Amino acid sequence: MLSRRSLICALPAAALASTSALAQQNVMHIVVPFAPGASTDMLARMVGQKVADKVGKVLVVDNKSGAGGQIGLQYVAKAPADGNTLLLTPSGPMVITAHLMKVPYDPIKDLTPVAMVAYVPTAIAVNADTPYKSLQELLAAAKDSGKPINYSVSARGTHMHLSGELLRRLTATNFTPIPYRGAAPAATAVAGGEVPMTISDLNTLLPLARSGRIRILAVTGSQRTKSAPDIPTVSELGIKGYSADAWIGMFAPAGTPEALVSRLNEETSRVLALPEVVAALQGAGLETMPMTVAQMQSFVTKDSDKWAELVRDAKIKVEQ
Repeated sequence: MLSRRSLICALPAAALASTSALAQQNVMHIVVPFAPGASTDMLARMVGQKVADKVGKVLVVDNKSGAGGQIGLQYVAKAPADGNTLLLTPSGPMVITAHLMKVPYDPIKDLTPVAMVAYVPTAIAVNADTPYKSLQELLAAAKDSGKPINYSVSARGTHMHLSGELLRRLTATNFTPIPYRGAAPAATAVAGGEVPMTISDLNTLLPLARSGRIRILAVTGSQRTKSAPDIPTVSELGIKGYSADAWIGMFAPAGTPEALVSRLNEETSRVLALPEVVAALQGAGLETMPMTVAQMQSFVTKDSDKWAELVRDAKIKVEQ
C-alpha cells in the first residue's frame, strides 16, 4: 500500500502522463513520403495547416522520404487509426509502385482515402526543331520509323513513364523511355535536343514552350487544364480510352472511423475552395480536383487497377 508521501509524489507524474497523452491527441501529423521542397510538401504545410486549424489540432509535417515513397506509406499504414496520422502523397506510390515491386503493405487495403487535394497536369511535348506539329504526326512517325522515338522521363516506373507506355500500347507505336534524375532534367533534355520527346508535368514544360524551345502537343489527363485550356487531351485527339491523371491525395490508416474521415474530407474541401489556396495551387502548376470520400475511393481503385493491368501486360520492371 502506498504511503501518503509516495502518493503525493506520484500525482505530478500521473498528471504529466495525462497531459502528454492529451497533447498527443491534439496533434495532427501529416506524413509526406518525400523530402521537403516539392509540391506535396508545400501542400502539406499550407492546406494541412488550415485543416488542422479548423479541427482544433496542432500541425506537424513529417517528411519520411526514401524507397520511392515506401517508407512514408508503410509508416502511415501501420499507424493508429485515430485520425491523428495522415498521409499526403503523389499518385505514383499509391497506385503504381506496388505493381512494380514487392512492398510491405497494400496501399489500397491498408490506407483509406480522405481527400483529393490536387490534380497535376501532365503533357506530351517535342523539341521545337522536330517536324512533329501535332500528336498525330508524332504517332505516325513512331509507327513508320525503323527505330523507336525516345522520350525523356523523370525516372523509370513513374507516372510519366507509364503514361508513355500506355500511349505506346493503345496506338501500336514505338516509343522508348529515357530516364533522367527528375522532371527538370528530363524537360531540359528535350529542350536541348538530347531527345525528341518528353512526358512531364505541364508546369515544368510551359516556360520552355513560351520560349519557343519545345512544342506541347497534348495533355495526358482526362480533362483540359485551366492553366492552358487550349491544349487538347490525348483522348480528344482520337486515342480513345487514353487517360493518365497525376494527382496528390490525402489518406489515413485503414479502419479510421468514417465520421473522422468525413469531417476531414469536408474541411479539406472547404480549405481548397479558399481563393488564396486556389491561387497558390495555380502558382505551383496544380489544380483542385474535389471529390467525396466515396468518389475518391472509386477513382483511386480504378486508377490502381489500370496501372496494374498495364504493368502486367507490358511486363514492366524496375530495379529495387
